[in-house]
Amino acid sequence: MDKAPWVTCPGCAQSEAGEYHGQVLITIGDKASRDAISARIANVERRAQVTQPERRIVSTNWNGETLEVLTTSQKLAHRIAREVEKAFGGRSHFSWSADDGALLATVKAAPSKAKKKSK
Repeated sequence: MDKAPWVTCPGCAQSEAGEYHGQVLITIGDKASRDAISARIANVERRAQVTQPERRIVSTNWNGETLEVLTTSQKLAHRIAREVEKAFGGRSHFSWSADDGALLATVKAAPSKAKKKSK
């Protein structure tokens, strides 16, 4: 082991440098859904890392109505958008950059429907 070269994995290096290839912008209809959506995103990342550990979330940012998720790969960004759309409803739109192939995914999540009490 002393002779083995130690290197940083590409996903960790990208994440540390703030380099991303996927951007997901999720417009959330209500604040109550934000925690559930964040938990779903973390689960998607965890599942992806089982087979492809270089696919990581670089950062997440909440500005009050939109959750921005930056990822090291286009595929992870695509998967996150599809999973949010599938689990919470709404619509996704995907746009790939002609310059570097980066993905911009936008998701407009449907507002949660609170159950009303019947009298």
